[in-house]
Amino acid sequence: MKVTGGGNVLEYGPEQEGPQTPGKDPYWQDSVVLVWWDLENQVGGMHRIGHEVNVASGPQVTLWNYVFSPDHIFKREDRVPLREGDRAGRTFNSGDDTCIFEYTDHPIWRINDQDVRAELHVKDHHTPVDIYPKKGAMADDVAPNHMEVAGRVSGELTIMGKHYQINGFAFRDHGWGTRKWDVFVSHRWMAGVLADGTMLFAQTFHSSDDHLVRFGCMIKDDTITYAKHVDILAYLEPDGLTHRGGRVEMTLTTDEVITVECTPLQKGIVSWIHGIACVDTICRIEHNGVVGICDFETTNNALRGSHRPLLAINGIVENGMTRLG
Repeated sequence: MKVTGGGNVLEYGPEQEGPQTPGKDPYWQDSVVLVWWDLENQVGGMHRIGHEVNVASGPQVTLWNYVFSPDHIFKREDRVPLREGDRAGRTFNSGDDTCIFEYTDHPIWRINDQDVRAELHVKDHHTPVDIYPKKGAMADDVAPNHMEVAGRVSGELTIMGKHYQINGFAFRDHGWGTRKWDVFVSHRWMAGVLADGTMLFAQTFHSSDDHLVRFGCMIKDDTITYAKHVDILAYLEPDGLTHRGGRVEMTLTTDEVITVECTPLQKGIVSWIHGIACVDTICRIEHNGVVGICDFETTNNALRGSHRPLLAINGIVENGMTRLG
């Protein structure tokens, strides 16, 4: 991959697609994520399989399995014992076979959870890259190794008996190493893909040492351009938790300014992970007339509290199937 405007890029290959060799840190984790949306059918999902292999009570899987349709939202957030074989080859298993990631010559996700069935195939637009900072709390305690890639998704989805042929946008990542969730004070994460294959990525991260990190990039035509300034504004609801989307502005090292409005396509999902309430909302975006989607993810915990919020104006808190309308 080429770099314009300065900087270097760390590229990953197939050997980084599967589970990685665990470290000894009790906070060591290994997780894969898929965010996807089909604009024509108005269906999509967000799936995360996180393997926490050094938990004192025994290895665990943190599972986020979320699916959206015009009529229903399915949420399953769970912790499941990690079984022997759940990390075989280039496979991540949810611990109960309800959500499986496999990398063959491309990424495949299979969902079989209650009233949801899906098989999703992802075609990457570019080489997987690690654009995260390599110093400070982000590198030491949150994301020492983290690959991102934008692409397309195809396949099939059935939810509550209704079947869809999928043709949409995809964004996926794989992160491994130490992950200390109590370091999060607040963060904003916009991971987007446009119809022409462009990836837009921006993040701000406020850590418990009261430092604020801002970083981002654009990847287009197998060329990465980093941001020298990033600003992310979330349109926060009165609940102080969920949001109505937001605005992202990046000034690239080439002095190009990218401004994107993130407009929610559906309610967000509130996940409770290690004392942190994390909101993921899939949004419509547009840049230079080209449409796409993003995951606009936020956390807000400036008071460093441990209360699990139950009020979510524009989000889903409880597990299960929510009927819309």
